[in-house]
Amino acid sequence: MLTPDEYIGLRQLLDANKESEGASLALSTRDNPKPPRRKNRKRSSQLSKAFRKANDVMRNKNGSLKKGKTQADVARYAHRLIKQGKV
Repeated sequence: MLTPDEYIGLRQLLDANKESEGASLALSTRDNPKPPRRKNRKRSSQLSKAFRKANDVMRNKNGSLKKGKTQADVARYAHRLIKQGKV
């Protein structure tokens, strides 16, 4: 069992470790992830637009896929749109 003085000392030691430079750096790197590279940002925005177009072409008005089409077909078509520069 800890005495009140030992408990206070232990709490101060733990608080000092939390506020140390290393701990604050570790927390800050987790909170602020590195932004994506410009190339990746461009590609992901193109891909989202291409998927919207591909889904418009390959789905019915009620949202279900057309007969004989799969999600893989939609993805292939989206990638093809990007490669052809239609997005």
